[in-house]
Amino acid sequence: MDDLKMPTGIILKILSEFAYVFYEEKIYECKAIGKLRHTKQTPITGDNVEFNILDENNFKGQVLQLLPRKNELYRPRIANIDQVVIITAVREPVLNTFTLNKYLAFIEYLNIKPVLAFTKVDLLKENDATYALLSEYKNLGYETYLINNMIETDAEWNAFLQSLLDKVSVFTGQTGAGKSTTLNHIIPDLFEPTQEISKALNRGKHTTTKNELFHYFGGLIGDTPGFSSFEFKDFDKYQLAHSFKMFEEHLNACKFNDCLHLPETPGCKILQLVHNHQIPNFIYDDYVKMQREMSEKEYRRKK
Repeated sequence: MDDLKMPTGIILKILSEFAYVFYEEKIYECKAIGKLRHTKQTPITGDNVEFNILDENNFKGQVLQLLPRKNELYRPRIANIDQVVIITAVREPVLNTFTLNKYLAFIEYLNIKPVLAFTKVDLLKENDATYALLSEYKNLGYETYLINNMIETDAEWNAFLQSLLDKVSVFTGQTGAGKSTTLNHIIPDLFEPTQEISKALNRGKHTTTKNELFHYFGGLIGDTPGFSSFEFKDFDKYQLAHSFKMFEEHLNACKFNDCLHLPETPGCKILQLVHNHQIPNFIYDDYVKMQREMSEKEYRRKK
């Protein structure tokens, strides 16, 4: 029976109707048209698949079956991720904690590990107040790196590289945050050059146009398009209230099961933690802003 078992590989990228499947140090171009018959799923980057080798010499094949996914992102559409590296600039553009915390809430709700990489720290002055703000994330237990892309020998940079070994890591971040520059430092000449940042707009133009996984020392790295904002999709206010890991262990301590942790909510444990400085005010303020944003969209839909 083992002789009849189909080879199992991982999809590195999908272009048009073809899935490029990595198997035994080779990449096979496989047909992947529409939804597969048994699973009713469409293959995406990162899927583990059983496939049939049709032409060994020309590396041609056909995807037969998707194996179960442990997780999936919709922006970008990548499956089976070990960690999401969120690239955030501290300067040029200025640090935007709202977009960072919004994406962080979404990633943690999906039970995917976030890695926070703050770029352009060489632009901060020695006693800049931003350092204290960044340390709040580390104090909460987030894996956090302060990156100076100009110094590859920096200890923090080397520790960051170690965090990528033997894992499937997806890089994401705001446009102009230094994501492409960071990836070019990790895998030189593999990615398209970073376009010049438009200082007038305080943002840049992304160069990534497709989702793709690249090999890196036993692991895989996914590059994704940059974004100027992030919108929740298929995500409601109650899911948001259960998103952050810093909330999760205290949820049962709230007076009401459907508590949204908004200001003046009676018996809210999260509010108590904020008042006791166990949850940073700036993260909580961003959370409240997210909830207000959701309520406004819900109101507009109902009108």
